[in-house]
Amino acid sequence: MKKILIVAGPTASGKSALAIELAKRFNGEIISCDSMQIYRDLNVGTAKISADEMQGVPHHMLDVADAGEEYSVCEYSEAAKRVIDDIYSRGRLPVVAGGTGLYIESLIYPLNFAVNKDEKVRERLLKELDECGAEKLHARLAELDPVDAAKIHPNNTKRLIRALEIIEISGDTKNKDELKKPQYDVCLIALDTNRKKLYENIDERVERMFASGLEREVKDLVDRGVVDKNSQSMQAIGYKEFFDYFDGNASLEEVKELIKHNTRRYAKRQITWLRRYPFAHWIAPEDREIIFETVQEFIKG
Repeated sequence: MKKILIVAGPTASGKSALAIELAKRFNGEIISCDSMQIYRDLNVGTAKISADEMQGVPHHMLDVADAGEEYSVCEYSEAAKRVIDDIYSRGRLPVVAGGTGLYIESLIYPLNFAVNKDEKVRERLLKELDECGAEKLHARLAELDPVDAAKIHPNNTKRLIRALEIIEISGDTKNKDELKKPQYDVCLIALDTNRKKLYENIDERVERMFASGLEREVKDLVDRGVVDKNSQSMQAIGYKEFFDYFDGNASLEEVKELIKHNTRRYAKRQITWLRRYPFAHWIAPEDREIIFETVQEFIKG
């Protein structure tokens, strides 16, 4: 079975820098596992790594879609697996780096994307959503498939409706973790960060983003007609918060504080997601030698 190394953790925990160190030490190439860094022109708000910061290490799955496009986890999974095969064929180690839980999941386990849509079922579920609210539908999903419900926030109505639609069409749940078998021999390094320090890092990162022209980046995308507030890419933290500001309903300082708040909440969700994997190695990012030893043992088998 092919070996892949995954470096995961909450946002602002130092995944990118560690992944580069590991790739350089263990003859690897990096596959980004971030659902927003796949978009071209979303650079500042996604903290996308620069060419200089890559230190000569090849990076894949960055800038693969236009900012106005929709890009699914299925498309990501298929493309990333082709990259993994290519890296492996050249005798190098695939190093997956990122924090998007469903993208990570799609590489560890085979996900079922084959269930077709049923417009009648979807229309009925959307009507129920309007009449009863997301919380009630999420409670139903929790009864039918607690594993999937744990992955989907009640406010993510698109995924919520799709999960319930799949259950109704197939008569079964989308995922059954107990039946899953990993697609690769995986070493998952999960960065165990001090919560106070993590939140400080998040606040500092957001301040740097604003100083680096985040407002200008979002406004330029909107002004050029590349995106609008309904674009998939604009649902990302660091982008969606600006639209109230553009409409005159929030100040720039309020936008900044909301981005910090939303990023901290997202970081907590990332940690919760990673706790699902019993084989993860939770190691503090500063404990580099322990990380290096863990990866060395993994490579030796």
